[in-house]
Amino acid sequence: MKASSLVLSFIGPSGCGKGTQSKILKDKLGFSYIGSGNLLRQRAEIKDFTGQKIKTMINEGRLIPSLVIAELWAEGMEEVKNLAEFPGLIIDGSPRVLSEAKLIDSGLDWYGWTSKHKVVYLNINYEESKKRLLSKQGRNREDDNSSDLEQRWSWFRGQTLPVIEYYRQKGLLIEINGEGSVEEVYQSIIRDLKLE
Repeated sequence: MKASSLVLSFIGPSGCGKGTQSKILKDKLGFSYIGSGNLLRQRAEIKDFTGQKIKTMINEGRLIPSLVIAELWAEGMEEVKNLAEFPGLIIDGSPRVLSEAKLIDSGLDWYGWTSKHKVVYLNINYEESKKRLLSKQGRNREDDNSSDLEQRWSWFRGQTLPVIEYYRQKGLLIEINGEGSVEEVYQSIIRDLKLE
């Protein structure tokens, strides 16, 4: 299967490797990339009301409303749609809640990509997440601390697990054990998506 035949949503708890695996697939197979976290951090640098509010909410570890994120997705999807040839698309870190899943579904329908969609769930446990993010070798982001991590996991269990089940029932979910090495996880993704 060619990368250009797929739109992949990467979801999972903090520290599962969504960003790492997305970047590897982008670099090795030429996917276009939309990363919700990156888009939000870039938007937070614009000194208008929305930019400043996003910055405040990120610093406080609060959830950005789906309306704001959907606007950023739409801009990214439009750019990809206007390319001469569709290279495949990775949506990193979304959808986080059921309402976002339905927004993404409608966006994929709008751009004619519904049949290309698969959702990659990188499954790790809380202890592995904590080990990865709170170690000295972690991402060293301000929000990677014990209290914020516990809050994000609580939110993941309450809000994102229903998204995972929603896509499982639709037959779109590819569940990957995310606790191996970067290379092991990458090879599992390639194998399960039949990309090589």
